[in-house]
Amino acid sequence: MGYLATDLYVGGRCTPFFVRIYKYMHLKKDSTMALTSPGVEVTVIDESQYIPSAVNTVPYFLIATAQNKVSGAGVGVAAGTLAANANKTYLITSQRDLAATFGVPFFYSTTTGTPINGYELNEYGLLAAYSALGISNRAYVQRADIDLTELTASLVRPTGTPPNGEYWLDTSASVWGIQEWNQTTATFTVKTPIVITSMNDVVESTSPVTNAPVYTPVQTIGTIGDYAIAAVSNENEDAHNVGWYKNMDNQWVNVGSQDWQMSWPTIQGSVTNPTLTAGQSIFINGTSVAVPIAPDNTLTGFVAAVNSASITGVEAAAVSGKFVIYSNSDATNDGSTASYGVVSIQPDASGTALCTALGIQAIEYYSPIYFASYSYYCPRWRTTDTTPRPTGSVWGNMSPVNNGLKLSLKKYSATLGTWVAQNVPAYFTGGDAYYALDPTGGGKNIPVGTTYAFPRANFAETDPLVSMGLEIYECVRFGQLIVTGDTTPGQGGDSLFTVGNSFLIQATEAGQSTYNSATVTLTGTSIASFITDVSAVSATVPYVVASVNSAGNMVFTHTQGGQIVLTDVTGTPISTAGFTAATTYCRASSTAVDSLVLSNFCSAPEFEYTASDTAPDQDPADGRLWYYSAVNQVDIMIQNNGAWYGYQNVSNDVRGFDLTGTNATGPIVAATAPTTQNDVALSPLVYGDLWLDSSDLENYPKLYRWELVDGVDQWVAIDTTDQVTQNGILFADARWAPNGTTDPVADPFPTIVSLLTSDYLDLDAPEPTLYPQGMLLFNTRRSGYNVKSYQNNYFNATSYPDAVLPTVTSTWLTASGNKQKGSMYSGRLAQREMVVKALKSGLDTALGPREDTAQYTLIATPAYPELIPNMIALSNERNNTLFVVGDTPMRLSGSGNDLVAWATNNNGLGLPTEDGQIATSNYCATFYPSCTTTDLGGNTVVQPPSHMMMRTIIRSDEVSYPWLAPAGTRRGVVDNATQLGYIDAATGEFQPLSVSQSLRDILYEHNVNPITYIPGIGITNFGNKTSTTVTTALDRINVARLVAFLRGRLEEIGKLYLFEPNDQITRNEITNTCNSLMVDLIAKRAIYDYLVVCDLSNNTPARIDRNELWVDKIGRAHV
Repeated sequence: MGYLATDLYVGGRCTPFFVRIYKYMHLKKDSTMALTSPGVEVTVIDESQYIPSAVNTVPYFLIATAQNKVSGAGVGVAAGTLAANANKTYLITSQRDLAATFGVPFFYSTTTGTPINGYELNEYGLLAAYSALGISNRAYVQRADIDLTELTASLVRPTGTPPNGEYWLDTSASVWGIQEWNQTTATFTVKTPIVITSMNDVVESTSPVTNAPVYTPVQTIGTIGDYAIAAVSNENEDAHNVGWYKNMDNQWVNVGSQDWQMSWPTIQGSVTNPTLTAGQSIFINGTSVAVPIAPDNTLTGFVAAVNSASITGVEAAAVSGKFVIYSNSDATNDGSTASYGVVSIQPDASGTALCTALGIQAIEYYSPIYFASYSYYCPRWRTTDTTPRPTGSVWGNMSPVNNGLKLSLKKYSATLGTWVAQNVPAYFTGGDAYYALDPTGGGKNIPVGTTYAFPRANFAETDPLVSMGLEIYECVRFGQLIVTGDTTPGQGGDSLFTVGNSFLIQATEAGQSTYNSATVTLTGTSIASFITDVSAVSATVPYVVASVNSAGNMVFTHTQGGQIVLTDVTGTPISTAGFTAATTYCRASSTAVDSLVLSNFCSAPEFEYTASDTAPDQDPADGRLWYYSAVNQVDIMIQNNGAWYGYQNVSNDVRGFDLTGTNATGPIVAATAPTTQNDVALSPLVYGDLWLDSSDLENYPKLYRWELVDGVDQWVAIDTTDQVTQNGILFADARWAPNGTTDPVADPFPTIVSLLTSDYLDLDAPEPTLYPQGMLLFNTRRSGYNVKSYQNNYFNATSYPDAVLPTVTSTWLTASGNKQKGSMYSGRLAQREMVVKALKSGLDTALGPREDTAQYTLIATPAYPELIPNMIALSNERNNTLFVVGDTPMRLSGSGNDLVAWATNNNGLGLPTEDGQIATSNYCATFYPSCTTTDLGGNTVVQPPSHMMMRTIIRSDEVSYPWLAPAGTRRGVVDNATQLGYIDAATGEFQPLSVSQSLRDILYEHNVNPITYIPGIGITNFGNKTSTTVTTALDRINVARLVAFLRGRLEEIGKLYLFEPNDQITRNEITNTCNSLMVDLIAKRAIYDYLVVCDLSNNTPARIDRNELWVDKIGRAHV
């Protein structure tokens, strides 16, 4: 039996009072109460009780999960995993509600599907909460501000997510529709171009037609016969995606250009080294060319004669001993260029013999051509067709079928966190696009974000209609087209119009793909007359309106939202009105020189995209975490003569070692002790060589130095906890690169070799004069196996006002930090430290768990015993109405020595890789061992003890009361675990454990509750001890929870009497209420005797004057 004494103090402005409930002793008369405003205070003296529950035990789970998880329904983002909702307390009412709010508990597995036991990124707390909600309809859940996915192991630096709405042309998934014609086989061959996306891979020149930049691939790219797409542009400049071909001269030529036409033979003779008769002649496009007299009556002589004739667009050559004619679009036999190049061969009286000798026919030959069309209008270029084209001609198939154009344009959605594919059909005119996209509305109904491709978008040559280029447009505004000019004609020095100037208006209209057009001739110089002149053609070009705004700017409106094309005919009235290619919603036409297109479909700068074979990104967000999992990336410096030096820059260190000859690649990383250096020659070890033992990653970095000790060369361990002596090592950020110009995100990794001979330091490197000569500096910034955080503009003038700032001011900052003993957190412990930091910060600072409206009685942070002190502190804040269910480490073996070391914190030393139990309380209990269970997918996973005990305690309370021990075969049977055991720290494998009597004795002696297997019963909690080390009734879970229960109930009672007068009536009422509570507790086996005192004996005049009302209770509880 135990005695129980608590006190309850109620303070109010009117007639406050104090209530006490005792066990053995009363408060001293001069006790000072903590209340300063009306409220209730309950204190327990000497011995106490347990936390509330009966039928209303409500747990609180503090958990860590990935961010932006998919809801349990499989649709949308789980709200509780949004960054904005981190550390928000949710009241969850069911397992479905939990999955909808936080997603399905996720456990990592190997590529073969085997769960990874004890992985630091598994969502242990979420699964424990899910299990508890299987028997409860209320649980509070708080997710810490940590994204577990940021802590996944990676050798690649993370980047930031793109801005919402950014466009990406995925060149690796795009098909360009290039098909090359072969006249001999009468077939097309699909050609996959090299897609150039870097400005470093092109040479910039200027178009002779528009003065626009032209980007030609550098000569070093590609081989003869290759095609290329130059998908590049400068900032705020249209990307024309120009097509190129590498010809026999190893030069890149624009497909469809005259240079390209001259790269493919129009005519090729079939006779090798023909014998020619002097004087014989043929007509080439009407020009007679004769075979020269001997000795020039050869193929070479005849080629020279053809070229000397200067036939427009025609050039002859001897190729492999055969007669060849090249031609371009200027070649004509009748003065017309409609065929884009034609060569007519006509014999005179002797010409037939000459044609036979050359192996050519007396017919019309057509020049090579680039022709873009849809698949259903494939060009007909056979020799039997009307206009046969030679080998090398190119068909641009603009249909997304039959290997045609299929651009993979994607738009980033921040909501979905992914790239969303865009539909990009090809249209040959704006009229075609508007008619296809909004046939009845004319354009005003086209949604913002609609995109299409325009296949005639290159002005590199004088005839842009036949050269290969592709531009993409996006609809950037919904509804009417409204374009405002940039000038105010007639105001502020801007020019007025000139009478007689004229311009052409072309505009689309709903229901048709063709343009309406009319010429506007200006009849006056004013804005008003300009508007009148435009209105005069409204019958011919409907829906186009010219107006002026209040600022004096001209405005063109297409009321149907269609497209307008303006072309100066006489003078420059369009630019005088303020409309140029630089005007918003205006662009230069890609099909007509000097024309201006006004459209809601825009290119740069209103619409821009990134062409790349990888998704574009940006610098990581400030604070973005990165677990750099490389164990072999180690940069170590050394203190020498008061400065930090690159390790190989010291020829005589404090030990007399010449470090310049140490291993060429830096510290040797190996699982076994090296006997040589690791170069190709296997050079012998030298004094000062460093070895990092990779066989024990739990204790990384285990470092050794090659030294002579007592006449024996050997590896000597470096004490990683020594930050004082010359033989020690300091763990700190020192540098990312051997300079301040290397971008820590975009540039290649600086090599360890480059750092060995560099003394460069970042501005935040530790001060070397604070450490002894010979001490090593483990540069955690560049080295691996830890967690780093990206810091934007970290080196700034505010933080470093007297320093010369580096060129690159952003850097990676080690976030996982060092252990109390001085060595760094590494590997999984570095991951874990980040999670623990977030959990502690969330629990210590969040308001949710401290709100009076949050009524809960149990708390756990499954898998994180490090949180026990923080949970105890929260319990103290809540007046010890909260009971803490603590874990033991999942890697804590069943060895008695290990168990004692953890329970006692090993006299302050803890365990090699885990802290020991450092906080105890009357209102906290810990349990051992861990267990296996199944996740929602049916996979076997390892869970901590709190997974079992939170559910077991809740179920015990529902079938009994909080003051009855949740232990033994009646109330302690565990139903959510399949096996007991621990994770082997060396192998990561789950080791089943039989918790024998001797092991239970060890645990119980050190206030850890054993969970064991009882034959015929199953897994059972076999302990009822709190973690306190003081022998008292409160070292029992059921008593501690009874006290907590009473605290809560007495606080509720006290609030009923706030502001009531401290007179006999009030004292009688509160006494009766307390009696009712105590009688009920006797009936429910919580206590067996009690006494309530609330009269003038404990409510003295002095206490009444202090606005206090006291109630003393003495109770005897079952222990």
